Amino acid sequence: MLLFMQKIAIIIPCYNEERRLKESSLLELLNDNSVTLYLANDGSRDKTLDIITAFSLQNPERCFVLNYTENSGKANTIFKAVNEVLSINVYDYIGYFDADFSTPADEVLRILKELQIKKYPLIFGSRVLLLNSNINRKWQRHIIGRVIITLINFKFKLGVYDTQCGAKIFSKEIIPIAFSRPFFTSWLFDVEVFIRLKKENQLAQACEFPLKEWRDIEGSKLSWKTSFKIIKELYLLNKNYK
Repeated sequence: MLLFMQKIAIIIPCYNEERRLKESSLLELLNDNSVTLYLANDGSRDKTLDIITAFSLQNPERCFVLNYTENSGKANTIFKAVNEVLSINVYDYIGYFDADFSTPADEVLRILKELQIKKYPLIFGSRVLLLNSNINRKWQRHIIGRVIITLINFKFKLGVYDTQCGAKIFSKEIIPIAFSRPFFTSWLFDVEVFIRLKKENQLAQACEFPLKEWRDIEGSKLSWKTSFKIIKELYLLNKNYK
């Protein structure tokens, strides 16, 4: 068991995750870490709310449901949830991870252990393919991702290899900067987080943490059609962040 001096809240946004949400992964986090889980329902139309409510009732001390009845997308759900949890004013760190656990629970534990040791203001997973790593990404998603980050780094010079991995933890000090206002984009809201932090000189001390394991989960909402939406969002980034 990892014992943290800090109090850490992990937000998991959930939209129609009835078939992909793994209670075993949630239990692994609760059993092995002194963290609090916030399961944020984004107006799901299936049985997601029933599932996360039942899980929360079974773990009432460290698992809570944030129920947003109207579907507003992952970016808006995370924005609302982070600020709602921050307002409780008891957590030193607040992070978010994808409900499908494409970043496996044991990798989340590795991130938390690294944070325990070095107390970074921001630590986030990176799907860089290194020796002995098992990063299982569909080739089309990888290509789209590399094109996007190349364009973004050319414009904003973030110096980040992987902006889009859904595994990030922020200190309470920088959350008001990163989540100061709603995002202009949906698919690229993580990029907005990095841009905001860089503009305030808060990105240099962040840790991009190479994952040993990551996998595409069936049912992912990203497709080739999404690339057209992303082109529009690249325009919005360029327009709103000079």
